[in-house]
Amino acid sequence: MKVQYPILIERGTKDTAWGIIVPDLPGCFSAADNEADILDKAREAILLHLEALDSVPEASGLDDIDNQGFTVGLVDVDLSQIQGPAKRINVTIPVGVLARIDAAANAKGENRSQFLTKAAIERISS
Repeated sequence: MKVQYPILIERGTKDTAWGIIVPDLPGCFSAADNEADILDKAREAILLHLEALDSVPEASGLDDIDNQGFTVGLVDVDLSQIQGPAKRINVTIPVGVLARIDAAANAKGENRSQFLTKAAIERISS
């Protein structure tokens, strides 16, 4: 499963690194010596931060971010790197419940598997 986290980027200079802040993950930040390394360094910091958490926080949309004068970027994070690869299973769910799951998943822009995985992780973590 993939998620896109917004990041705030502080421009580097010849004497300082580029600063990276992940607003959705308090305390998650990084730095990159080169502009080309920003997304990789951000992704690495996000994955390390998420490994220490009990659940994966939902990512904010770009419109929800207060950029505070920083440049805003998006980082794709593949959660299978910390949760393991996906495995196909066969489950039985009543038709009416399945319709409600599909409607809720669609409203969130997710597929059925993404929705059920997130719901299970939230339930396990609570």
